Amino acid sequence: MASIQEVSPSDDFFSVYAKYTQGQESPQAFHFWTAVGILSGICGRNVLLDRGYYTLYPNHYIVLSSGSALCRKSTALGIGVRILKDALGRLRGEDGTIITGLPTILSSKMTPEALCRALSRKGIDSLDGTFDENALEGVSRPVVLYSSELGVFMSKASQASGLVDLLIDFYDCPDEWEYITKTQGTDLVHNVYASLLAATTPNWIADNVTSSVFNQGLVGRTIFVYADKPNLRVGHPEYTKQEAYYKDVLAEHLVSIASLSGSFVENDEARKAFDDWYTQREEPDDTNDGASGFFGREHDHVLKLAMIFSIARRRTLVIHKEDILDAIQKIAEVRISFNLIFREVVYEREIFEVKYVEGMLQEVGEIGRSKLMKKVYKKMNGEKLDECLKALEASGLVESSVRKSAKGPSSTWYKYTGEKK
Repeated sequence: MASIQEVSPSDDFFSVYAKYTQGQESPQAFHFWTAVGILSGICGRNVLLDRGYYTLYPNHYIVLSSGSALCRKSTALGIGVRILKDALGRLRGEDGTIITGLPTILSSKMTPEALCRALSRKGIDSLDGTFDENALEGVSRPVVLYSSELGVFMSKASQASGLVDLLIDFYDCPDEWEYITKTQGTDLVHNVYASLLAATTPNWIADNVTSSVFNQGLVGRTIFVYADKPNLRVGHPEYTKQEAYYKDVLAEHLVSIASLSGSFVENDEARKAFDDWYTQREEPDDTNDGASGFFGREHDHVLKLAMIFSIARRRTLVIHKEDILDAIQKIAEVRISFNLIFREVVYEREIFEVKYVEGMLQEVGEIGRSKLMKKVYKKMNGEKLDECLKALEASGLVESSVRKSAKGPSSTWYKYTGEKK
């Protein structure tokens, strides 16, 4: 049996994490950002970066997206979350509760009320979801919102009840937040710290990002990571003592990082590197709401990730030039991911719109354009309707004709020639 290859105590978290996951099928980008997510989760509000007019914390909202099951996005998340749970288990008090200031992992369906309870004096301070009604006010109860299926966590009902708006507000980690419920009075939430690790498909994003509740406010605050190919194919994966060793090292790294406390500082080279990048960056060509929202917060994303690089590499609160430069590169890759995801979103939306118009025509058989417009105006404008009709005509499913009217101008009619319902 091969001997275990040990790592140096000075090896950074990301290098060990890459070794731990190198034999697993998920893309390395999924593993990297999952590692970022669990690192940001263990930090809580213990560390921060003073930005003068506001305070920046290292929390991240991270969503892995892939249309292919081969990319194993849920598996990638699960690997990281298990390491985080292992570390939290080692940090439990003698009575089994999580020490104040360390995160609770929430993975069930969520309502605004439940999220506020988790963060408030009625918060959850154990992983089994037991409410502590006697907990003291004013304490920090960080939460890691974990969902292998974002659509389950952020259901239509939750969105309609204001969960998205709450996540937008909680991203900035306010010192105090007052939430008024309809039936249970007011919850005062102190020292908010929320991070998100989730996975979904471009299809789900296509069905939700156009909604008024899932707007550029949340999209701009979220790291969307896209992949369409697995890292490798493994028919019979093995989990050896070597992988168990790496997992133990990673959990101990998190335990060590949990003890950090204070304000980050940028050394002179780091400050110059950030200033040079920030003053020279250009507005992106794409003008959709999500892209512009992300661009507006890109500098904060870079600094948040630079904080994570610092603690992962040196377990210190000094940000170095390499942390800034690597953060800039990773966030640039995220912008590429963002465009790839939303290109898929546009494609899926176009297919949906054509299918929607086809369904209307299939149902009525034949209809004038003006009446068809009245049926679909809530879904699309006239220009988009014409594009869909042209696509259906080109595919031979629809025929158009111009008919004269005795009482007015001629009009265009469309007849469905495909298979009737």
